[in-house]
Amino acid sequence: MSRICFISNLFPSEKDPSFGSFVGKNYAQFEETGHEIVSKVVIDHRAKGLRKLLCYIRFIYQGIFALAKRNYDVVYIHYLTYSTICLLPFLVFSKPKYVINVHGDDLVGASLIHKIMGLSSPWVIKHSAAIVVPSEYFKTRLLDMYPWYSKQNVIVSESAGVDFDLFKPQSEVIKDKFNLGYVSRIDEGKGWPELLKAIALIKSKTPERLSSFELNMYGTGAQVEELRQMIDSLKLNSLVRYHGALAQSQLVEQYNAMSAFIFPTHRESFGLVAVEALACGTPVLASNISPVNEVVKHGINGLLFDVKNEHSIAKSIIELIDMKPERYQEMKRSTRSSVLCYESNNVISTLNENLTKRSIFKTCR
Repeated sequence: MSRICFISNLFPSEKDPSFGSFVGKNYAQFEETGHEIVSKVVIDHRAKGLRKLLCYIRFIYQGIFALAKRNYDVVYIHYLTYSTICLLPFLVFSKPKYVINVHGDDLVGASLIHKIMGLSSPWVIKHSAAIVVPSEYFKTRLLDMYPWYSKQNVIVSESAGVDFDLFKPQSEVIKDKFNLGYVSRIDEGKGWPELLKAIALIKSKTPERLSSFELNMYGTGAQVEELRQMIDSLKLNSLVRYHGALAQSQLVEQYNAMSAFIFPTHRESFGLVAVEALACGTPVLASNISPVNEVVKHGINGLLFDVKNEHSIAKSIIELIDMKPERYQEMKRSTRSSVLCYESNNVISTLNENLTKRSIFKTCR
């Protein structure tokens, strides 16, 4: 087993279970597989303005203090940008052994803040023992950006994987309507505006379908008010229901209640929610982007549409609604088996094996 100093600027809590939920899973997996977390430095809630600034000042101070203890074998850091600030002073002289778990925007984000925060990334990456990425797509992107970094030290691990004992098909309920489901943050880049516009297109062009389907949306975020306003302005209140945040304990039930899960994201590090839905036997309609199209296979376990394109989204929804029952059932039968490789025990076992093979982790008991 290894003694780990665990650092992340996102971590779930009882009050905010969706805030870095995959990071929380990874933390629990390390403990369950015999590692000892000797220091845990995390931010476990959302904040804005001055409160956010103070939160990060405290986070960085606690990170520096934890690193200075030197009571660990390895430092495991989630996110390349904010979470590594506390590491920078230690890179000048006595460098600790550390692993960076990259998630997506922290590597390829194009916003001004991502560019500023990413100025130190080459230095941080250069001295790392390994970089963990969520998909083959991001492994390629990382090596394209930093071709001097050792390919052997880039490890693919799919966001802690999915618990297949929890996420599984339940007794099928006969539905009187085709139930489309959206489970994601209500934030920029998640594609919810195009989804609503697609529903509006279906309403205007094929009004005869209005009685045959509905869209149920779950999630919270910075754009909830804009979502409500768009539903009103497009007059979709009879077709679209926004339910707010969905507790983790309710996910399996809601995935099973869906005829299809819709995932119109603009960018994604992996697409964990799509895997969860597929594990529950629910076909997925998703943006045709990497790495989501590594999970959703067009015509096999779901359908892919053009990203940021409400016309393409509407076309995919109509295609699935009009699909012959036997073809739809064939697609449903392919869902769970198509994502077995992302089962959580397999994912953490492979990660532990890869880190141990590189002499980063000690052999687990």
